[in-house]
Amino acid sequence: MIDENGPHYYVAFQTPGPTWVPGVKYNEQPEFMVHVGYMDQMQEKGQTVLSGPFMEKTGGLNGVLEDGGMTIFKAADFDEAVRIATDDPSVKSGMLNVTVKTFWVPFHA
Repeated sequence: MIDENGPHYYVAFQTPGPTWVPGVKYNEQPEFMVHVGYMDQMQEKGQTVLSGPFMEKTGGLNGVLEDGGMTIFKAADFDEAVRIATDDPSVKSGMLNVTVKTFWVPFHA
């Protein structure tokens, strides 16, 4: 059944930024662990619904990661969502670019 008042989440699409090192895997980028630390903080605050890299080949870190990822998170409104997404130190440094979109969920469990 369609939930006309279904929840809204915010989706951050992370892609390589201007300081991304070409030819270096996502999880080997110089600031990868800084990004992971920020995502961990979001998780601890209960803001993260789902987060992770896109994959060319499944298998976690033993698979093949694409150059980018996605985070679905909770925020009070779009402006707060943009602030959360752009406060990521790896976005501030230019390793990642980020685009935020609002995600309405009319179909859910």
